[in-house]
Amino acid sequence: MVLGTSALAVGALVSLLCLAVILAVWSGGSWFLPMFLATLVWGAVPATVLAFCAGAPLAILLQPVRNQWLHVAAFAGLGALIGAGLAALRPWSGSSADFMLSTALMIGGALAVGRLAVWRLVRVDPDAQPSTLGS
Repeated sequence: MVLGTSALAVGALVSLLCLAVILAVWSGGSWFLPMFLATLVWGAVPATVLAFCAGAPLAILLQPVRNQWLHVAAFAGLGALIGAGLAALRPWSGSSADFMLSTALMIGGALAVGRLAVWRLVRVDPDAQPSTLGS
C-alpha cells in the first residue's frame, strides 16, 4: 500500500475537521462556531506537522500490510498515543484519567476517520512484498 503526499494532506485535513467538529459539539451552545473556527485556525500547523512527522513514517511502516483496516487501527492507535501524551502535558496540575481518556479517544477517532477518508486514494504497490499480517 502506498499513501501519497496528497492523500496524507487530505487525511490530515479530514482529521482536523473531525476534531474541530467534536470539540465544537463538546463546547455546545453559543460556543459551537467559535470553538470550531479556533480549532481549525490553531490546529492547522500542529495537524500538518504531526501528519508529516508521525503519519508519514507510520504509513511507510505499513506499506507491506495490505489490509486497510489494520492501517485505520494503527492510525487510531497513533492518535490515541498522541492524545494521551498531549493530555499528560497539559499546563495545569491534577491530570485526571477521564481527561486523558477523552483526549486520547477524540484524537484517535479523528485520525481513524482521516485514514478512512483516504481509503480510495491508496494504491497497491506491485513491487512490495505482501505481509502475512492481516491478509
